[in-house]
Amino acid sequence: MKQKKASLILTTLFVGLFAGLPFATSSIKSSNLTLVSDTLSNPRLSFYGLTAANVLGSSLVTIQTSSVPSGDSTQLASPSSLTKDVLIGGTVYILDGVAPNADTSKFSITTGLAAGDIASGKAVVATQSSIHTIKFKPASAVPNGSFRVLIQATDNTGTSADGIPDGDGFDFSTTTPTVTCPTDVSSYYDFVAGTASAQAVTVGSLKYHSFECRYSGPGNPSEDFNANPMVITRLINPAPRSGHTVGTSDPYKMIVQNLGTSTYPVVDQTATQIGVIEGVRVTATVPPQITFTIAGVADSATECSLNLDVTTTATSVPFGELTIDTFRTAAQTFTVSTNAYNGWVVTAQQNDNLGMDAIACPDGSFPTNCIADVSVGGITYGSEGAWATATDYGFGYTLEKNAGNGAVAFSAPNYKQFADLANLEPAQSIFSDDAVGSSESYNVCYKVAIGATQAAGDYENIVSYTATATF
Repeated sequence: MKQKKASLILTTLFVGLFAGLPFATSSIKSSNLTLVSDTLSNPRLSFYGLTAANVLGSSLVTIQTSSVPSGDSTQLASPSSLTKDVLIGGTVYILDGVAPNADTSKFSITTGLAAGDIASGKAVVATQSSIHTIKFKPASAVPNGSFRVLIQATDNTGTSADGIPDGDGFDFSTTTPTVTCPTDVSSYYDFVAGTASAQAVTVGSLKYHSFECRYSGPGNPSEDFNANPMVITRLINPAPRSGHTVGTSDPYKMIVQNLGTSTYPVVDQTATQIGVIEGVRVTATVPPQITFTIAGVADSATECSLNLDVTTTATSVPFGELTIDTFRTAAQTFTVSTNAYNGWVVTAQQNDNLGMDAIACPDGSFPTNCIADVSVGGITYGSEGAWATATDYGFGYTLEKNAGNGAVAFSAPNYKQFADLANLEPAQSIFSDDAVGSSESYNVCYKVAIGATQAAGDYENIVSYTATATF
């Protein structure tokens, strides 16, 4: 199955479970250990495919879909910090996505293909590794012996420990797996450090990797190593074997043995099977969403350090009758929810200054039938400043945060003018966040004051608010 290989080791941890199932074999003559199981942290098959012809520099990779161990790109694990590497030919690339536009003959990488990796027939390898947790209960009191776990390896000599997944057994990997022996059991088992050997044992016609925990002590058939297991790390899971049926596990043999003293003959043993299978790829699409609401605030409230005079609605700020040299105040509450990964911003802009019967108000001259924007202390649409005295006439706003992770552009005691569309002033950011948000709440507080020369009449303008999400 394999072509010329480059060495690649990937360690990937998923959650999976296998329980060992005893089976009969003519090679076993001794007593059986009981409660034998192998729990795999990741029972997923490794990926071993071949490229079709590809284009130099392309980040889209096409694979062969028939007569290969892995012929479906959805068999690749979705890219993450642990599953991002894929070997193509002689180069390790970073996986970007699988099955673009539901095309299972393709996957994408973050950089373009190199010249040596574009020809048809280049190996495509993405390994899956697992932690094996071996549990068992001894059958006999075997003094000064050993517990040995045999896990099926490839029959191909020279490829059982090269870091490339095999189609007929677990690969030992280029780095020796770690064997963690059970904790010592007082008066019965005193373990030494575990050992691992590649393709070290042959039983019948099959070759096995060997993982051994030797001990001193008399042994104890009543001891249960289910809560005190033997743990093996870094074995590479097999690729789909020849004739594999997608969705059906490929079984591999494992034997747990209790060896005797001195020359370590087999005293007791139990054979089990390990099943490895494709992961179930679950997909879902979350569409871009943003919700933006404006709500009125009652005149009994205190917002932005102001005792409000006016009750507002979602669409109106009715200041009512204005008294000379006296502030009138109002507020509205704005709420933003969005799943935009890169955040959101709310901007504000008025169509013009407050004008009698909505007439145009030439910026800078402000006849008596226009209420000017506040300008005390250098306040403009782009610069905030303090505004505390009602004899400093004009119209302006300040901001307040109620809840959420975002921020307001400024807050009381500072105020700004609204940017004026009629004067070609750009809309200004008033609230923003750089991440998703849920029910983030903010206030815009309005304030107006007039002098004795303000002409009697009805004044109005339109303030527009825009919420923009960045997905």
